[in-house]
Amino acid sequence: MRDIHTAAFIAYKSIRKGSKSTSVLLIFILSLSFLNMMFISGILFGLQGLFFKAIIDSYASYITVSPQEKPQIKQYILNQNEVQSEIQQIPGVAATTRRYTLGGALSFDKDKNGQLKTVSGAVIGIDPTREKSVLTISTMMLRGQYLSDTDTDKIVLSSALAGGYNVPAPSDLGGANVGDKVRITYANGVMRTYTIKGIYNDAIGIFETFITAREAESVLDVYNSASQILVKTDLNRAPIEAYQKKIAHLQPTLKIQNYLDLLGSFKSFLSALNLISVIVSAISVLVASITIFVLIYVNAISRRRQIGILKAIGIKQEIIVLSYIFQALFYAVCGVVIGSVIVFCVLTPTLAAHPIDVDFGYLSLVHRGSTIFFGVVSLIVAGVLAGYVPARLVARQEILKAIWG
Repeated sequence: MRDIHTAAFIAYKSIRKGSKSTSVLLIFILSLSFLNMMFISGILFGLQGLFFKAIIDSYASYITVSPQEKPQIKQYILNQNEVQSEIQQIPGVAATTRRYTLGGALSFDKDKNGQLKTVSGAVIGIDPTREKSVLTISTMMLRGQYLSDTDTDKIVLSSALAGGYNVPAPSDLGGANVGDKVRITYANGVMRTYTIKGIYNDAIGIFETFITAREAESVLDVYNSASQILVKTDLNRAPIEAYQKKIAHLQPTLKIQNYLDLLGSFKSFLSALNLISVIVSAISVLVASITIFVLIYVNAISRRRQIGILKAIGIKQEIIVLSYIFQALFYAVCGVVIGSVIVFCVLTPTLAAHPIDVDFGYLSLVHRGSTIFFGVVSLIVAGVLAGYVPARLVARQEILKAIWG
């Protein structure tokens, strides 16, 4: 314990008598490193949160129930009214809705000259009233109106499919608008012409067309069936896995998936965000380590004579090394504290009050406890190690060699 007190005293005197401007600059660099780590990870986690919200609100809800695959593959969920009724009896289930998934080719004559542009896309049959209680597409209309349950000759297009709203793509219709006529040729050969009733903001580029479930049943020649049943749940009441188990218990033959299971190609996007966060954090820690290493090394080299004198009067080498570790720890902690104040007391509240408007929501900083803990610990550990190595190199010199410089 006495050795620790001695090392702390030497560190205190070294910091107090050292260059104030150098200390301030070092702490400033370390605080920027921590700020950079927390800001980038906060932005990326915010993006992930917005992306998941967009998937849940406009694409898959929380849980998707699909037709059975074993022991025999079935195309539809039969008696879907009864299935929905059973699922809605589960405590915590807020709402359900069914969907028909149809494949089709959409043809549109933009210039009214007989030259049709044809693209393939998903055609979804929905119950508009029930759909509103599960997904938020009805609130995302850019032009026109959402479908009503009785519409049989009207469709709603995503902005990505209609074209003219985002970057032009070969798979869009080139600028279809509300009131235009679109011909759909379904996979079973049925061909029908519809009027575009509305266009909604498709921020994640799904390229969907919506028709009513009544129209879908007419095309498919089915009744009281579904390709999917979407389930909205209250995750504050129970985790999503608990709802999956309860639904599977009620309907053991059906396929039960949550929104994470349906990410598909989006998983590569999320993996890229996580990789960027890791790389930025590693670079920030590396910059902090190098900065502390250089300062401690230069400081130790310039004070070799004092180190030699300390050793000559009986101060142990371990105490001298520990004093430099305390100095590095002091700088690292100061950098973390100042960086935390900037991030959590300035940037986070500012972005919460004035979020960044992106295509699929409003972006602000989102921090996870594990990430904050990792950032604090990694920066402090890196600082301690960066202080130990140069101090050890210099302090191990012989007494006379150190005194003579």
